[in-house]
Amino acid sequence: MDRRIQTAVRIIHRESHRYLPIRELAKRVNLSLWHFVRLFKSETSSSPKAYIRCIKMKEAEKLLTGSFLTVKEISATLGFGDRSHFSRDFKRVCGQSPSAFRDSAENGSSRDQQFSPPNNNIRHSE
Repeated sequence: MDRRIQTAVRIIHRESHRYLPIRELAKRVNLSLWHFVRLFKSETSSSPKAYIRCIKMKEAEKLLTGSFLTVKEISATLGFGDRSHFSRDFKRVCGQSPSAFRDSAENGSSRDQQFSPPNNNIRHSE
């Protein structure tokens, strides 16, 4: 994998707690926005935006099942602008609202419903 994309992936994982603009990522690895997006997709088979969303949703699942944080607090922890944006994204990616996911986890049925990335070919090194 291209070292600049490896660096970007490490940044995404390390900074999953905040809003991370694609333009900032491109700048941090010394690539133009267009070249960064094209190279990222060719190296990971996923757009940077989709990859970041995937990482944030995995982290959200962990927080929903392993903490007592409210959905609003989890939203803020992951760098979403507001709770409704987070809830909408979570439902789109995971198939149910964050509250419903937490309820199903408490009832022991979350293992069947946990999110798995749409593209299992995403490669990353940490």
